[in-house]
Amino acid sequence: MSMGLSLDAVAGGVVGEVPGSPGGVLAVADSWRAGARVLDEAASSVVSSRLAVPSWQGISAEAFRSSSRGLEGDLDASIMGLLDGARHLEAYAQVLADAQEALERLRALVGAALLEAVDAGAPAVLVAGVRYAAAGAAVGIRARVSIAAMRTAAALNAVGVGGDGAGSGVGVGASGDSVADDSKGKVDDHTGAKTAFSAEDIRRLRQQADGRADWDSAHQGDIGDCYLLATLDAYSRTEDGEQFLRDHVRWSEKDQAFIVTLYDDDGKPVYVKVTDYYTDGNQGDQVRDRQMPNLISVYERAYGQYLGDHDLPGGKANEAMEDLSGRDAHRVETKGAPGFLGWWREDHKYTDSEWKEIEDAVEAGCPVVGGTSDGDFDDGSSVEAWADTDDNGRVDDSDEKGVYTIAEGHAYSVVAIDDKYVTLRNPWARNDTSGGYVPPEEDEEDGLIRITREDYEKYFQHTDIGEIPGES
Repeated sequence: MSMGLSLDAVAGGVVGEVPGSPGGVLAVADSWRAGARVLDEAASSVVSSRLAVPSWQGISAEAFRSSSRGLEGDLDASIMGLLDGARHLEAYAQVLADAQEALERLRALVGAALLEAVDAGAPAVLVAGVRYAAAGAAVGIRARVSIAAMRTAAALNAVGVGGDGAGSGVGVGASGDSVADDSKGKVDDHTGAKTAFSAEDIRRLRQQADGRADWDSAHQGDIGDCYLLATLDAYSRTEDGEQFLRDHVRWSEKDQAFIVTLYDDDGKPVYVKVTDYYTDGNQGDQVRDRQMPNLISVYERAYGQYLGDHDLPGGKANEAMEDLSGRDAHRVETKGAPGFLGWWREDHKYTDSEWKEIEDAVEAGCPVVGGTSDGDFDDGSSVEAWADTDDNGRVDDSDEKGVYTIAEGHAYSVVAIDDKYVTLRNPWARNDTSGGYVPPEEDEEDGLIRITREDYEKYFQHTDIGEIPGES
């Protein structure tokens, strides 16, 4: 026994220790996250105070608003720094814990090897070789920790927060590249590149999920999922629909991910963990001078994972509605009638009852999506229509009439219907022009377009209708 203790002591001397406390580092990270939450509440109070006095005018009012915006910006920067720093600390704590565990395993192996060598009467040179190899392995483990510590320190300096070890016994720094940076630009399935959420993304998305911020309309990128984005856009166009989307996504502090609730074919909930978004998918919100992901981006990524991470193109809006809500959705189609010699002829007409069903659904705030697959494009795709060329969020008499192209094999959300017209929104966030009409470059039309009911019947062979959000 005394020989065993002696050998264990020798093994410990050969292997050495990795100083520091992973728990202590995690405690610091938790305190930074708690600080970020406090600052987030303060930022929300600043915004609320500014919005609470909309009628206040004058020099003092403008000075107050300017000051509050500056304070809000400073708070946001501090929040992002704390969240980024906490993430780097957590990553370093994992490196530290892994290294300490690895040294424990190495110590046990070295002790056993030395004991076996002594019992077998091995030559001293063999014992020395074991000790030399063990010492080399231990040096490699401690070097990884040192490198991680230096990188963590550099990362904390970059985000504007400092640390001198956080109980680790060495300088705390980055764990190397963060999880977010590690995944950028990588292709891991057929939908293409993913980008991990940044701390700023997470803050904004959490505000959208809990009702403190809105999000821009869908803006389709290079993924052919118009049916899904038109569906999400249809939900987003009403207060009940927005709340429905908010109610089905939450932030998990434990998982550091958004948890989106979707539904299987039996109507049972499926929880999808989302930590990144499609780089070339929905274009998100315009924030300052760049596009950033929004809640629609979160749902787009969740749906891609729900489908098994295969290509999103080729879906149906009514199926997406059921997957999003767990409730029935159905399709209304133009049917046609028997023609010459009994051949079936598609007449591209909705019956009066079908029109009423579509109108009632739009009026009630149901998600409604029109699709142009199997539409009548025999004589082209150009229509005389009105688009939101003055960027006031609606199509009205102030907009100039032009010649636009209806996209074949595409899906549009149905915004409004009256006795003569159907107003749609193209998830491309634009409507291509034809016939020589081109809106001025400074105009933004956001994809809204108003066409006649006759043109809708001609080009939109089917209309998908979901249930009213919020009603059982």
